[in-house]
Order: sequence, then structure tokens, then C-alpha cells
Amino acid sequence: MYVLTRYEDIMQVVRDPKLFSNEHERLGGDLLIKHEEARDYYCEHGLGKDEGIGRWSPLSIDPPRHRKYRELIDPFFQGAALAKARPMIEGLVDELIDGFADAGEVEIISAFAEPLPMTVITTLLGLPLEDLPQLKKWSATWASPFARGLTLEQEMDVAKQGVDFQNYIRDFADARRREPRDDILSHLVQVRFEGERLLTDHEIASIVDHLFIGGNETTTFAITSGMWIMLREPSIYRALQSAPSRIPTFGEEVLRLESPTQGLYRTASEDTEIRGVPIPKGATIHIRFAAANRDETMFPNPDSVDLCRANASRHLAFSKGEHHCPGAGLSRLEQVVAYERLLERLPNLRLTPERNDFTHWPGFVLRALHHLHLSFD
Repeated sequence: MYVLTRYEDIMQVVRDPKLFSNEHERLGGDLLIKHEEARDYYCEHGLGKDEGIGRWSPLSIDPPRHRKYRELIDPFFQGAALAKARPMIEGLVDELIDGFADAGEVEIISAFAEPLPMTVITTLLGLPLEDLPQLKKWSATWASPFARGLTLEQEMDVAKQGVDFQNYIRDFADARRREPRDDILSHLVQVRFEGERLLTDHEIASIVDHLFIGGNETTTFAITSGMWIMLREPSIYRALQSAPSRIPTFGEEVLRLESPTQGLYRTASEDTEIRGVPIPKGATIHIRFAAANRDETMFPNPDSVDLCRANASRHLAFSKGEHHCPGAGLSRLEQVVAYERLLERLPNLRLTPERNDFTHWPGFVLRALHHLHLSFD
């Protein structure tokens, strides 16, 4: 494995998906699911069993097919769609704050940062909110292999729950075929791939599980990190109170400094080199977004929050290029609304003394605090 940490080098990789492929298994790269028995379970029991396809996402494959799938879902996370979603997000933010506003103290992850993005993406997809506890379990299990080093037993649990999640989505896809609604799932069961054929159940389930996990886990991590950064440096809190117009830039600085996705992987499709270092065909390349986001050649004073940073949004927390996160706009919107309303509604916000140890969940790819206790007047 070759680890890239410089902004320029990572941009070279993400801008060349032909040379640096996202299809690791096809090219012999490092596998996310290590144990063959767990991979086989997906292939034998999942919705891709007729094609022998296991855990797979059309949103993660290489171009040109990747773009064709992205065209089906990108409009739901851009422009007019985000403007339409904003009132729902604002209402949900206030509803969640109402639940603890009189208490004077809150564990912000469980009470706010977790239910906010989960409820938003569940609503947009068209899944029932009463299923949120089970959906959260599936989401956490789906993401767990990114921590690396799972045992066979753990990976079998990932595979079995992954197949259960696929079947759950298939059942709701069937329901939307009978009675379409105004949601992403209804769109996916009706849209035609390349204008010709309907999507298969496996394609639909794989797109939906990708959107669901991507639409909640990382936004939870970002909001939590944002409150931690804001309140551990009271000068930032005061600056945002006096100038709320700086909140969007603050959100970008949080994403840059505490990237929820610390890095991902590519596989070399042929022999190449980076900075004079030979990279053989089939080698795994770890593109370390979090390191690039602190590259001083790109971001002066990289370890500091700069509320006037002109290029703050050029961070790589959502990657760039072909596989730029489809939900980046939605995540940014949720974060900005969250910071605005928390600052407005909870006076004298502060970290609760002796309740926080600021430990993070172990893992090589995802960065997330265990808990964060806040107090307010």
C-alpha cells in the first residue's frame, strides 16, 4: 500500500480514475471485506446472486458507467432540490432542539447530530421514520469494515446484515412500483438506465444503501466535530455569535480540520509513478484526505480555524473529481442550519466540565467522537 498525503498528489489521483481505479477487487487491490466466506455470503444470498455480485455500489464503479448512475441521483442533491429540502431541515433542527432546550445540558450526538441527518436522508429516500433504530444499526454495521481488521465473525455479521438491508430496500421498491410517491426510491424504480431499461432490484438496493450510509454517518461526525472545535476555542464561538454570516466558512474549516472521511483507496490499473516513486499495477493507494487538508502549501496556517480563509471550500473532505460525494451539498446545508440554530437558541454554549474525554472511535478511515456533552443557560 502506498499512502499519499500531499494535496497535489491526491488531486492527481482523483482526477485520473482510469489510471487510479475505484474497482479494487477487479484489479487485485486491497479488499474491504477480507474474508472469502463473508464475500461469498453476499454473492450467494444477496440481490446480486444471479450475477455473482457481492457488496457493490454502482456509485463507486469506474467511468463511464459511473457517470450514468450518478446522473440518476445527482439532481436530488443539488440546486432546487436542496432549496425544497431546507424548510424540512430547519423544522427538524428546531424540533430536535425543543427536545432538550430546557435541560441546560445535552449529549449532542445522540440528541441531535445523529438523528438530524438520519431523519433527513430517510425522508428523502422515502423509508419510514419508525424504522430509524433498525436503519441506524444497518448503517453502523455497513460502515464498520472501514475500521479495518475485522474478524471473520464480525465480517459475517456485516454480510448477513447487509443482505437483510438489501432485502428490506427491495420490499420498499416493490411498494413504490405499486404506489409511487415523491421520493428518491420512487424515482429509482421508474427511471430508465441510459433511457432504455429499468434498474434491477440489486442496482436500486445498492444505490439506496450507499446514499443512506453516506447521507448520515459523516454528517453526524462533522456536526459533532464542529461543536467541539467551536467550544474548545471560545474566540471562535464569540466570532460566530457576532457574525453568523461566517458560519458557512466555519463549516468548511471543520470539514477540512476534522475530515469525517480521513481517506479512501484506489488501485493502480497499470504501472505508474508518483513523485518519482514507482507504483506497480495492482498496488493499493491510500489517498489521505485529512493530511491533504492540512497541507501548508495549499492551506497556510493549516492547523488553525480561519473564518476568512478564501479557499476554505477547496478541502478534500468530500473528495474531488469523478467520485466527489453526491450528498456534499445536502451535508453542507444540514451543518450550516444546525450551527445557526444551535447558536441562536442555546445561550452561553460550553463544553460540560468533567463530562468529556474527547476520545474517538478507533478506525483508519472514519473519524468520530464517542460522545460530546454540552451545557447552556
